[in-house]
Amino acid sequence: MNVEWSEGAYRDYDEILGYLVHEFGTRSAVNFQRRLNHSIEVLKTFPLVGRSEYLNEATRIEYRSLSCRQYRIIYTVMPDRILILSFWNNRRNPEDLRNLLNLG
Repeated sequence: MNVEWSEGAYRDYDEILGYLVHEFGTRSAVNFQRRLNHSIEVLKTFPLVGRSEYLNEATRIEYRSLSCRQYRIIYTVMPDRILILSFWNNRRNPEDLRNLLNLG
């Protein structure tokens, strides 16, 4: 199954890489990229591997998450693709994630 990223996911990814390079160096950022790429390959084969996080009752869209160390890949499975919506830092307030997904 194809995996697509939302604009927000690209933004999150850039912010994470910038933070890792600045705070911990290039090696840390490269390690994150490797782990993330592995997790995305798993998603391609097993789209429902992640935990069900939220269900938008109005749209019937289920939001799932797959752990990638201190981050979660927030995604939804569509009939023809997997859409990554965000890379969520686990230390952030979970209520902010609900707001991001317009479930507030």
